[in-house]
Order: sequence, then C-alpha cells, then structure tokens
Amino acid sequence: MDKYRCGRCGKTFDDDKLKVLPGVRCPYCGYNIIYMIRKPTVKVIKAI
Repeated sequence: MDKYRCGRCGKTFDDDKLKVLPGVRCPYCGYNIIYMIRKPTVKVIKAI
C-alpha cells in the first residue's frame, strides 16, 4: 500500500481512499495536488 499526503490540508491517506472521488483528489478536502510519501529505504553503494 502506498501512502499519500495532501498538498493543502496535509492529511495522509492510503491509496484505497484515493479512489473515492473521480480523478486524483484528496478524499478529505478535494484538493487535486497530492504527494506520494516515500518508503524509508536505504540505498547502499559500495565505495572503492
């Protein structure tokens, strides 16, 4: 499951709540700019 954050109200929600409204909108305030929250993964690069 991916997590998203609204650009206006700042609430976080899952992708299953993203399908409530038509198009890509916040299910709480209806704002159309949302950000995908990155997963906390660490990229390890071997140094020479």
